[in-house]
Amino acid sequence: MRFLTLFICFLIGANAQIINAIAAIVEGEPITLYEIDEFAKTEKLSKADALDYLIDLRLREAKIKELGLSVDEDEIDARIDLIARRNNLDAQTLKETLIRRGADFDKYREEIKEAIMNEKIAAHVVSGSQMRVSQEEIERYYEANREKFSQPDEIVVIQYASKDERALRAAAQNPMATDPAVTTTRQTLKSSELNPRLLAVLTQTPIGRFTPIFPAADRMVTLMVREKRGSAPKPLESVKDEIGDELRAEYEARSIEDYFAKARAKAQISILRQP
Repeated sequence: MRFLTLFICFLIGANAQIINAIAAIVEGEPITLYEIDEFAKTEKLSKADALDYLIDLRLREAKIKELGLSVDEDEIDARIDLIARRNNLDAQTLKETLIRRGADFDKYREEIKEAIMNEKIAAHVVSGSQMRVSQEEIERYYEANREKFSQPDEIVVIQYASKDERALRAAAQNPMATDPAVTTTRQTLKSSELNPRLLAVLTQTPIGRFTPIFPAADRMVTLMVREKRGSAPKPLESVKDEIGDELRAEYEARSIEDYFAKARAKAQISILRQP
């Protein structure tokens, strides 16, 4: 019994050593072997690559703390509202559309938070004049990526309509089931004749999937997208803000990467043991 107790204590102690063992210290902040192991498993990286990534992460955290930067929930909500408006949607419809496309909305919010933080870091790294995107740059990007900014000429849908929203939701979950409370109608919609908001939703909804439920006269309606025909570019005017944001984000990313590469060369990094 005494031997078993000693053996268990040895295992607990060995595990604690692994968890607490420090592999590196970056600007006074430790990175443990346990962190490296867990990050390597989660991200499917080698332990060496995991350590390298965590060193960069510690440097980023140190710089954010030094600059006193933060991103709050209101800023994230405001950015999502802006993205929704640019796509002729409201925030709730954007959320529902993303979820129906299989996106993790919490992860999407984290990506938005990261983007806002990058902008704040870039504001300290890059001068304002360098952040401006010219009309010529936007036009060149648009011409080189016309397929990216296209919409179908026609969209074939099956309209599911009902006064009973619960029945409509059940039909969207199981389209093959029949319910007298739900009527279905096949329609071919011309993009040029659609409300911009509805067109944006249909364009972003994958074939075989449903749009969010929305009111129409005295009923609730959802549309299953069956087919998208033809392709026509969106007007430059309608996508220029989106292109400008994308070009600025690319420039910010390159500038931040270069900035942290230089910061890493100067940082106090001690590798105590290899993972």
